[in-house]
Amino acid sequence: MRFVTIMMLTGTALSPGVGRAQMPATVDADPTMPTREGFDTNRAIFWKAPNFVPLRNPEWRSLGDTRRAGDISDDTPVLVFEAGGSTLVLVSSQMAYHHVAQGEMNGEPWMVTF
Repeated sequence: MRFVTIMMLTGTALSPGVGRAQMPATVDADPTMPTREGFDTNRAIFWKAPNFVPLRNPEWRSLGDTRRAGDISDDTPVLVFEAGGSTLVLVSSQMAYHHVAQGEMNGEPWMVTF
């Protein structure tokens, strides 16, 4: 029997109202940095320190519980993968913030990047 679970986090991602003034400090692009032709360093953001925190050992909720709570809908973009004999689902918007999630499911280590 397969169990479908979904990770839901609260309070870890930036809310839509967070403005640029609240973001971590940035640095200017190094003019000697090698770049590919056409890459516009003026459109890139260079953080002084790592800006995204990897998600380690998340807590999981069942898909049914998550849907009943109204935390996801039929059109919520998700990433689906298998680990430790279970099908796991990560919400794409949370992964866009964390970029890396890792943990263990039923004794099997896993890592997802986005």
